[in-house]
Amino acid sequence: MRVHQSPSMASLRIFLIILVINIKYERRIQASNLYDIPNVSFSNTLPTYVHTRFLGKCDEKLNFFSYIPCRVPLLSSATNQYLRDQLVSLTEQFSALTLPSTDRMMREVYMQSSNTFIIEKRNLSELVIEMANYTNRAIMKKLEAIRNLVTISEQSYRRFAETDEATRNETVKFMETYGYLSTKHVENKIINTTNENASLTSSTSTTTTTSSAITIIDNSSLILQDPATKVPLSSTTTDSNTTGSADENPSGSDVDPEYGVLKKDLYIQQKKHFGGAFVNITHSTVHVPTIIYYLNKEILLTANWSYNLNQAFIDNYNHDPELTWQYFCSQTGLYRVWPGHKWEYPEGDTEKLDLFDCRVQNWYIRATSSPRDVIILIDASGSMTGLKKSIAVQTVETILDTLSDDDFVQIIKFQEEPEFVDECFQDGLVQATFENRHRFRQTVNEPFKTKDIANFSKALNMAFDILDHARTNISLTENVRLLCQCHYLTTDNQTDAQREAFCPTDFNVTHYDDEDEPFLDSTGCNKMIMIVTDGATETALSVFQSRNWTPNNVSTCHPIETRVFTYMIGRELGDPKHIRWMSCANKGYFAHVSTLEDIQENVEDYIPVTARPIAMYNDHVTVWSSVFLDVERTLPIKTYKWFPFKFPDLSISMDEFKNKSKPVHLMISIAQPILNPPKDKKDETILLGAVGVDIPVKLIQEFSPKYRLGVHAYSFMINHNGYLMFHPDLRPVLGPYRKQNYHSIDLDMVEIPDNLIRFVHPLPASSIQAIRKDMILSNENQRSARVKKHLDDMRRIEVVEQKYYYATLGDKESNPFSLGIAVRFPYGEYHVRTTEPDTDKAQIALRFILQRNVRIADWIYCNSTAEDDIGDTEESFRDYLKEKIETMNIRSCPYKASKQLIYMMIEELFIMSKFENWTKNGAIDRSHQKPIERSAYLDFKSYEHESHIHWIFLATRSGITAYWRLSNQAIEDHIRQFGDANPNSIESNYYERTINATHYYGADHIHGKHYIYSLFYGISSIPGPNSQNSYDNNTNTTEGQSVSFTASHMYLVITTGIWMNKSMDRPNNTQNVPFGVFGVMLPYKTVRSTHFSDLCSKLDSGVCYIIDENGYIMFISQQQGDDRTADIGKFLGEFEGLVMQDLVAKKIFSEEKMVDFQGVCLHKQIVQEKSSGHMFRSILYTISSMIWGVINHIAMFLVHDILVFPRWTYASRKSHNNQNLTLEPEKPPTHTRESLSNVLLTHIDFRRPILDHREINGTKEDESVGRIPLSCIEEFNLYVSTWKGWEGPLPSKDNRLTWEEVERANTVHGAVDCAIYSRETVVSVNENGTNSSTVESRLNFYESFGYSISKIPKSNLMLLYVNHSKEASVTCPKLIIKRRPVEFTKEEWCTRLKTTPYRERPHKCFFVHEGENQTSFSKCSYATRLVDRYSLVASILVLSHMFFLQAKF
Repeated sequence: MRVHQSPSMASLRIFLIILVINIKYERRIQASNLYDIPNVSFSNTLPTYVHTRFLGKCDEKLNFFSYIPCRVPLLSSATNQYLRDQLVSLTEQFSALTLPSTDRMMREVYMQSSNTFIIEKRNLSELVIEMANYTNRAIMKKLEAIRNLVTISEQSYRRFAETDEATRNETVKFMETYGYLSTKHVENKIINTTNENASLTSSTSTTTTTSSAITIIDNSSLILQDPATKVPLSSTTTDSNTTGSADENPSGSDVDPEYGVLKKDLYIQQKKHFGGAFVNITHSTVHVPTIIYYLNKEILLTANWSYNLNQAFIDNYNHDPELTWQYFCSQTGLYRVWPGHKWEYPEGDTEKLDLFDCRVQNWYIRATSSPRDVIILIDASGSMTGLKKSIAVQTVETILDTLSDDDFVQIIKFQEEPEFVDECFQDGLVQATFENRHRFRQTVNEPFKTKDIANFSKALNMAFDILDHARTNISLTENVRLLCQCHYLTTDNQTDAQREAFCPTDFNVTHYDDEDEPFLDSTGCNKMIMIVTDGATETALSVFQSRNWTPNNVSTCHPIETRVFTYMIGRELGDPKHIRWMSCANKGYFAHVSTLEDIQENVEDYIPVTARPIAMYNDHVTVWSSVFLDVERTLPIKTYKWFPFKFPDLSISMDEFKNKSKPVHLMISIAQPILNPPKDKKDETILLGAVGVDIPVKLIQEFSPKYRLGVHAYSFMINHNGYLMFHPDLRPVLGPYRKQNYHSIDLDMVEIPDNLIRFVHPLPASSIQAIRKDMILSNENQRSARVKKHLDDMRRIEVVEQKYYYATLGDKESNPFSLGIAVRFPYGEYHVRTTEPDTDKAQIALRFILQRNVRIADWIYCNSTAEDDIGDTEESFRDYLKEKIETMNIRSCPYKASKQLIYMMIEELFIMSKFENWTKNGAIDRSHQKPIERSAYLDFKSYEHESHIHWIFLATRSGITAYWRLSNQAIEDHIRQFGDANPNSIESNYYERTINATHYYGADHIHGKHYIYSLFYGISSIPGPNSQNSYDNNTNTTEGQSVSFTASHMYLVITTGIWMNKSMDRPNNTQNVPFGVFGVMLPYKTVRSTHFSDLCSKLDSGVCYIIDENGYIMFISQQQGDDRTADIGKFLGEFEGLVMQDLVAKKIFSEEKMVDFQGVCLHKQIVQEKSSGHMFRSILYTISSMIWGVINHIAMFLVHDILVFPRWTYASRKSHNNQNLTLEPEKPPTHTRESLSNVLLTHIDFRRPILDHREINGTKEDESVGRIPLSCIEEFNLYVSTWKGWEGPLPSKDNRLTWEEVERANTVHGAVDCAIYSRETVVSVNENGTNSSTVESRLNFYESFGYSISKIPKSNLMLLYVNHSKEASVTCPKLIIKRRPVEFTKEEWCTRLKTTPYRERPHKCFFVHEGENQTSFSKCSYATRLVDRYSLVASILVLSHMFFLQAKF
């Protein structure tokens, strides 16, 4: 019977159906809009997608009206069975590749020598103190060298100062005739020698006499002559065949007559100790800035008397061979450096424009003055226009260049009213960090309006307010002995009353609570006001009288604490008396800057003024620099390496990119001033200059060596600012390009807490910040922290628990450093040592190390490699072995720890030699003639005849790596490249990954049943004909040359850890300690073709991947003839983004958010829309805006001019100003920041050493990307799997386990949906005739597919099968690991710049001295008279005013 429905019921049903469809549709649209994965880039051509992870029941009725079909089942039972069989097969195949019998034999050989090894639990707190003491001793030796240079310099100058004018004129004539060794004029003569003597002989011999003048006959000898007889008093000569002598006659015929006297021959040799530079170690050379005439009188005299330093340099080096560059910088601008060398210009500087001036280098400025609080006042009155304005801005920039992170600064521009020049820094002082100085430079270069007159009184009052506020805040929370310079009274026998009279605030200070936050935004030392103006009409006498000349015992302790420096700008020098008086009456300096060329010379003249108190106290303050690269040693302070590459040039390998420039080394410098305390009022030269010494960071780091700490432990050092001196994650360069901020990388920028998931400022409180503060305060302590550690070029990550131990290096006045060590628990707290080996073992070790297959870590053994007569570390070690063999002892090594390392190396070389004997005949030594482990030996011999195993190797904790070649097809260059990539065994990526992973997986690591699989790329250069084109990862040479093809060869590297657990003190409760890593190298193509060619070959659809613990592809199925070899090593998310996200949701992988504070970014131009429709709309909008603006102005003028003109004038101006401030639309950004790593990844594949052939020579120049690298903070995601899978024994005939049981714990199934939508705009006509548009979404693609992932037992690998179509693999979204620069709002950026991290102020400070009032100085000799005159005038005015008032009343 048929039931008829009413029209109303039918309509209702249709309505309900439409409603259901609409609800489901809207939900999917919302899901597609809301779903987001932070910090991860999804690449997809279509705009939106839907990804659902839940598995629900399929509703067929609902599905009939749904846009999305019902989900298909996960995987069929047949597929699951096949994958289970694949897992069994893969487990067996991977096990066969690992040479299990061979690495078992390696452990057996180790255990036979176990009696010689002792495992002890060590006291790590005592260890770090011991290392700190050793480091401090090394530093004190450097201080001895500096003090020697200071003594020689000051003695030489005093001898020179005692000569009369006639003698000096004779010396000048001598120097004009014979010259000096100029770094820019010498001619190199290279000596090729192999035996380099580190112990040098004296090149000069001098006799001290008061009646002698120092002159130079030639550049190779120093002569003391009696000025009357011209007879040499004493002389020495040098052998021109072995030293750098300078000929009397200039070499060459094309000599410039003016500088011909400076053209000398310099005999040089290449020295490893000096970074491979060509130098002369018997002579120093002299550099003179370009702005100074090379042969002027001051330079010639300074070059003469400073030559005595040459012998001091040599003596220092003989006493301490760890020293490298030693130098002296004179206040005249002369720079004497040892060893002698020809001047090196910055790379790429074809014009050879020398801008270097030692007087404005950071080390010199910090050595010659105490830290400063600087207020810069820049005149912005109406007269400061044109060239004067440009000179003023450049002067401010030059002042900023003289500041360092130890200083604080503020800039104020003043007209009638003063105001802060930068909108970020609107209150108080800010630390003069690199970023803040850069910000100030940008701000002062922005156009600013000059108007009105300059009110100096208001500007100075504002400056004094800032300085007084800082001092007052310091006195509230800190002892003020530093502020009042009372530290100098500690050695004086003064009463409390005398002390209080000198420094009253030290006794009146309010006692503060230790929990109070200290005031950090000030140095608490020198106070300086620097005025840049074109003239003044007032002296601001009342301001100085009330704010600077009389101490208030709160913010000031002494009269005239604040120095005033004035720079008068412009060619037309008006009346300078007022501006000159301001500086001279306030212990400052006046300079006239007329041109841009005069700026540097005049600005740097303030430095000797600030050095007066130091010289008068005669205190040689020691200063240490932050870290710097050795290539920056002779670079001007403003120089920064521009980004000179062109994108087509990036078609090279990543290794070639990283090695594009010569190796760089981190250095730190130590410096002290050279002083001449004034003995009378006429002695003006009180600052002679400064001396400095460069120390390689590596030498200091070797006192906390890696071999004493073990794998996964490291040492680090910070200074009083919290900046790193060394740390394994300090990365100063990216390829050949220096990073801007590597000098100031803080401890909390490399030790990333595990709970830091995104960058915020200030950083949240953490254990790392507590450690940092403790180290700055010189507290010896220990703490633990859970941190994120990366490795493998930041491609891998792990979250670990570490313990930190730290100690100070000693006296903070001598060095500001603290040393720390980080150790991973539990095995990091155990130490392995060995007994002293006998002579026979040393002989066997010596024979074994002479083979080509042994590599020794590039460590320093007993500091021997600091000397130039030692070729390399291996040669140094061989010498110790010979000494042990010949003398039965190693007496030349003074350090117990270094001897213990040598003993350990002898034992491990002995073990390696026994293993090698076993590989040859099955016996480990002569005492065991019968083969040991015969079955293992037969297995090993069978592998020798197979082509799929090329090398086996053993890396030990003592830094030795030995390689054994098993196949005739093995390429020696590739194993050498593997050794170059992993030079120090326990610091290698594969070593750390192996020890960490094998320990994580429990008891299997003891027996070596867990293996780590990784990839390595070897590079070969293959010659070919000119006509042949590049193919398969090759590069070409230039036209006209023979073509060579650079081919990459991929290797599978399999490693396993060797652990021991023998202990003498606790035999029943032992701790497992890693002793080494055993590995196998196999050619990837051979392994794939012989073992994995049929991976998932019987599956009709989908793809199989074998991935490692970080999601990188190791093997991939080659289905339907597709060759996907190029995808090996890439991240799984690049192909299976949705699956990767589902694996994270199922806890198979963990998504760790990483922050890189050492990122490098480029400005990238935002490409605007350029369609014709957009241009047409813009033209119409512009025309309409112009017409409307004209009409609006006419109407406003008519209305207001006729009706309310008087009131409108003021109101409209006010309204107009407000409109400009609030209603003016912000300009759209034209540039964004792009990570340099992302840019390089587009052109250079970080994962593979050779580019795909399709990329080569196919890259076009990208003009939208800038060329100057900028420091930036980057965020990105990395992935790591902590899934252990099946942890029990595998099924075998000895147990009743089945693979089905293994699968239940070892396999996870899942399914994902991939839905792709596109959006379309639909235009419809409404009932009223108007048009309306709506955005509709249309489903373009949908597929639901399943996957299965299984852990491959006893390995770091997983088998993943994804059952989707080819279209889905191309269309579905991708998950790409991409760096994202952190973008700050204006407020966030300002907060970050203004926030001063915890730091320690200097322990000594010198900023005033009473002797300055008695000594007359040039340009300010009449300052006292001026002060007295103005004081007299002021007194007369006051008395007259009082008399007038009295008469009036």
